[in-house]
Amino acid sequence: MKTFLDRLNPLYGHLHSKEVIYMVTAMDESRAQLDHAIDALQGFVDCFDDMHVRARIYGDGAEKKGEIQNTPAFMAAYKAGKEL
Repeated sequence: MKTFLDRLNPLYGHLHSKEVIYMVTAMDESRAQLDHAIDALQGFVDCFDDMHVRARIYGDGAEKKGEIQNTPAFMAAYKAGKEL
């Protein structure tokens, strides 16, 4: 998280009025566990009054390379990207 925030610091002035899509992947099938990662990022997003969270996409239960392509999350991520 610290590295993420450090890398975003130079862009801070350009992050207003943006839409956010959370995409998290994990082998764990518990969305509650994945929500912890999103909650950490939400603290950063909350610093901006005009940021809007558009979607949360959970790529859960993918263990091996390429498995995510066989989940609903794969198409959800594709569609969310096209709509931006």
